[in-house]
Amino acid sequence: MKTRENSTRNISIIGTGLSAIFAARIIQERSDRKVILFDKARGVGGRLATRRSENGKFDHGLQYFDIESISGIPEIQELIEKEIITSISGSNRFFAPGGMTNIAKYLLQNYQINKEHKLTSISSRDKGFQISFENGKHYVCDDMILSSPIPQTLEILENSQVVISPDTLGCLKKLAYDMCLVVMVEANNKLEKKKNELGLKVGNAKISWIGDNHVKNVSDTVNFYTIHCSPEFSLDNFDKSDDKINEALDIELQSYFHEGYRILSNHKWRYSIPKSFYQLDTSLVLESDGFLGLCGDIFTNGRFDGAIQSGISIAKKYLTYDF
Repeated sequence: MKTRENSTRNISIIGTGLSAIFAARIIQERSDRKVILFDKARGVGGRLATRRSENGKFDHGLQYFDIESISGIPEIQELIEKEIITSISGSNRFFAPGGMTNIAKYLLQNYQINKEHKLTSISSRDKGFQISFENGKHYVCDDMILSSPIPQTLEILENSQVVISPDTLGCLKKLAYDMCLVVMVEANNKLEKKKNELGLKVGNAKISWIGDNHVKNVSDTVNFYTIHCSPEFSLDNFDKSDDKINEALDIELQSYFHEGYRILSNHKWRYSIPKSFYQLDTSLVLESDGFLGLCGDIFTNGRFDGAIQSGISIAKKYLTYDF
């Protein structure tokens, strides 16, 4: 039975990626607690990212995903039934026609979201928190969940009045992500690959993946391709200008687009894919006056399904927390 104290609590969730989405949905569906989400970006979804360009769109974050371990989750079945996600016949690779960001938009359509809110600090206040943002705004909440990449989360906590045990802090500081430089290309020829494949896994020194946005029904334009650079190339060139990055990739791109190409856009993912993981649990609750939880794919396997599982994990901990 929910007590009045618990049922009237409110929680702020930082981020609108998959783990944040599923944490919000579980909490709102299973309690009367008020859920508010915040995101530093103008849109929602985190790495469920789609960018518009002239003549079409690009998925420039997550390219596809496997649902085998999460197929029984009601939201996944709903996404399939509503044709928000689909797969190519005979493949277990799912994607979102029209763009990956449509997944987040659909799942968050009935939630309160404050966009362009970059969290800078947290302070204790009346057995809860005051949260401050780069835009100068402040909010008060009873509880919090942070789904941001761990290095960003630690930076926020270090600027705040939150004490983390040395053992926990040591574990979190060991967690790391690969960077990923992204180039969005309109080519004059089709990429040579198997028919209906979502892209081409390259795996050379500079490029790891070339995604076909037309096959995924993201773009009506036939030859719109997303280039994911290798972790090594991304690390070495992350702080360079887009022009320098594009110049360094030119010979490689010419080998795939021999009839010519033009680069329409660039993007930099500082925290792309986890390369080390938190091994102790699928989410983490920190000691605090209110509930302060951490979640994300780095607590599981770095994939779509793992992000969802971490979000569900932290939501269940919150709903059973002894205040």
